[in-house]
Amino acid sequence: MKRCNLFLALLLLLSGNGLYSQPPADWLGEMEGVRTGKLTVPENHEEPGGKQISITYAVLQSDTTGEKGPPLVFFSGGPGGNSLVPGLIGYLKEHVFLQDRDIILFDQRGIGLSSPMPDMSFASFDILAQNADPSREFQLTRAMISDYKARCTRAGIRPRYYNSQQSARDVGLLFEHLGYKSYILFGGSYGTRLARMVQDLYPDKVAASVLDSPAPLSGDFLLNRLESYSLSLGRILANCQQQAACQERYPDLRNDYLAAIEKLRETPLHVTFRDSLDFWVNAQDGIYLLRRLLYQANAREKAPELIEELKGNGGPVLQQVLDFEYELTGELNMSMLLSVERFENFNPGNTGEELDEAYAAYPLIPVPLGFFDAFYRAGMEWHHALMPLSERKFSESAVPTLIFVNRYDPVTPPSNGYLFMEDLSEGHLLVLDEGGHGGGNKACKEEVIRAFMQDPRQLPDTSCLNLYRE
Repeated sequence: MKRCNLFLALLLLLSGNGLYSQPPADWLGEMEGVRTGKLTVPENHEEPGGKQISITYAVLQSDTTGEKGPPLVFFSGGPGGNSLVPGLIGYLKEHVFLQDRDIILFDQRGIGLSSPMPDMSFASFDILAQNADPSREFQLTRAMISDYKARCTRAGIRPRYYNSQQSARDVGLLFEHLGYKSYILFGGSYGTRLARMVQDLYPDKVAASVLDSPAPLSGDFLLNRLESYSLSLGRILANCQQQAACQERYPDLRNDYLAAIEKLRETPLHVTFRDSLDFWVNAQDGIYLLRRLLYQANAREKAPELIEELKGNGGPVLQQVLDFEYELTGELNMSMLLSVERFENFNPGNTGEELDEAYAAYPLIPVPLGFFDAFYRAGMEWHHALMPLSERKFSESAVPTLIFVNRYDPVTPPSNGYLFMEDLSEGHLLVLDEGGHGGGNKACKEEVIRAFMQDPRQLPDTSCLNLYRE
């Protein structure tokens, strides 16, 4: 197994490394130095005597002979990314953080080993891979969502209760069950939202929080993605023009990109990857796959190459992105993602016509955003619970909090970090001049985080980080 960047692994963004493949269910109890268990919680915490579900957890036990600090609790991203997988646990068992404290992992409700929902992930990928225009993609997605909604009904699962509010209360019961005096929260991407909600609900139990790539509670599932992708791609295009070698090779990269999307609109590109998997790259897929590439740390270098391949007949970068996308498909429970986001980040008032008009503000997105556009429109029918707008905000918090965000991030831009900081009296925001979603200087980041966890009341030395300064 490759040694991976911890933060990309925690954000569920690595591909091809075997971190997230699931072996038989009994593997977890057989790992040395890992204490495991199951916690029973209500499916709906407002109905404590009603249907119960289980939350599976693992405690990686530090063998330090000194005094242990508060344990580190990891919150996976997605929503829908599981934590209890052998590669990640094996990696963390050897990690420097374990020298100071125990590490606690758990699968959030609805995924992995915690009462999982029927997962529509690969059905979603199959739709993405077809040669379907936006209208047909919507029809296929709507039928898929209807199918999986029926599967949940037959299984007695109520998707409306699979959201961050319920998950945060699961964590409160887990805190009580484990019995530590206090905890340090570590969230990546969506995990920052859930960790931040836990921080508000149980401030006396939280010694500090580390949040990488902040995902707000407010916002809109589709419109925010249009804005953050447009911003990130614009910065990538501008960066190319500022680098002599890139500018010389791609003197008109913006128009090359738009020409590539127009070409794909007229003539979709057929690609075979992993020897036998077929994928039709049409216009909306071209945007989707370029956005996916921007998740990676080398996006500034590779994005121009992918644009060139989309203008032509494909190539190695496109193959790598497709492989990355397929790997990620097996790492996220898309039904759980939809359950959470439908409750917290969907606006049923956004009609199809209003969404069509919204694209006019983003000239770098000349066609609907692949997958997300259809998923948002059809996903309105998944369930009809909606978090009140008045509750879609965090409380004021004095918990020491360290926040990382990358300048070129295509999904959680720096503005998210500033939004998080508004309610934190003891918060520290570090904007990194890095590409990708998470990531950065691995060794330096670990050094800064470890120092912060040892003394959360002050910001440690950050001189080794590639900080962006406006």
